[in-house]
Amino acid sequence: MTSAPATVPELPPESAGVRVVFTQLQVALHTLVAALLALTLVSAHRDTSGEPDLPSVLAAVGFAGVYVVGTVWARRRETTAAVRFWWLAAVLGLWAALVVRVPEAAYLVFPLFFLTQFLLGVWAGAAAVAVLAAVAVVALGLHDGFTPAGIIGPAVGALVALGLGAGVRALHRESQARRAVIAELVATRSELATREREVGRESERSRLAGEIHDTVAQGLSSIGMLLHAAERTDPSHPAIEQIRLAREVAGEKLTETRRLIAALRPAPLDGVSLVGALRRVAERVRTENRGLSVRVDGELATEPPAELAAVLVRVAQEAVANAVKHGSPDRITLTLTDSPADSPTWVMLEIADDGCGFDVTAPRTAASFGLDGMARRVHDLGGTLAVESEAESEEHKGTALRAVLPTRETETDR
Repeated sequence: MTSAPATVPELPPESAGVRVVFTQLQVALHTLVAALLALTLVSAHRDTSGEPDLPSVLAAVGFAGVYVVGTVWARRRETTAAVRFWWLAAVLGLWAALVVRVPEAAYLVFPLFFLTQFLLGVWAGAAAVAVLAAVAVVALGLHDGFTPAGIIGPAVGALVALGLGAGVRALHRESQARRAVIAELVATRSELATREREVGRESERSRLAGEIHDTVAQGLSSIGMLLHAAERTDPSHPAIEQIRLAREVAGEKLTETRRLIAALRPAPLDGVSLVGALRRVAERVRTENRGLSVRVDGELATEPPAELAAVLVRVAQEAVANAVKHGSPDRITLTLTDSPADSPTWVMLEIADDGCGFDVTAPRTAASFGLDGMARRVHDLGGTLAVESEAESEEHKGTALRAVLPTRETETDR
């Protein structure tokens, strides 16, 4: 337990129902201690004359003071295991002093069963409960003689306390497990929101790049070709200089527009081919994860269209990030291939790792939105995404993700 000498474990803050149960248990235990201690004080006399037994009264007051101080301290600040141990030792010592002089003090053993369990752990607590039950039986026997009730009562009380203690610990474990699940769900929801925002931004950037390419860039290209045709048709036209100037301005604006389109592409593609962009991704992952081998293999006969290259880069980034996060691999290999140069129809990217793998047939969880996002990107361009993984086979362990995209349909957009 991380709390000070409390009678029950500390409660995770997010479970109101469990909090009520723990609070009720604490109140019940404190009430039991108070009632039994009052009975002990009433019984603390020397003989039938009713004169108080001063040592018994002092021991009872000391017991109450130590118990209350320790319980209040538990609610105010953290304490070490040593402090909790010595607090329990003081409570048990004062109880032993009471038992020697007042037989009714033996009944205080019942709340002490719970204290020892939750402050000493499972096995040490169970052993302490057995010792306390034996002390109570002996104390009652020495005062009033050994009777079946004096023996059975503490023994049954010990068994009940052990059962209730096991139930409380099970409830505590369930509360902790629920707390961990809630924390994981909150983290997953935050990550999902971040990914969705990123996907939204990338989708909007790609949409803008496509719109600019299909409207402004194509329009400027057409204007330039028309002006060039007019310039060649009549070189002596009075407005030839204005036509030439207009063609040059259109060419400059077309260059700026293409630069803007390039800026909307993924950062790794800035100024490099698709293979170069994948190598940039691999270099960044190696830098962030020391000791991890990330290699890029393969070359392309022809460079794919910009939109297709951007999707493959995003798939590579997501797949590598998933492998590092969930698979703990030693090696990751990115392999890029395409169809023959004389008939380019497809390009394929494979990301393979030697990590722990996973069960691809298992139902998808909330954390699988990475795979769904990659599949959506690939399918939007008419491609296919396949995932193979071996979670248990030592011979073929790891995961392989394969994205195949068609290129012929988009060649005119290059």
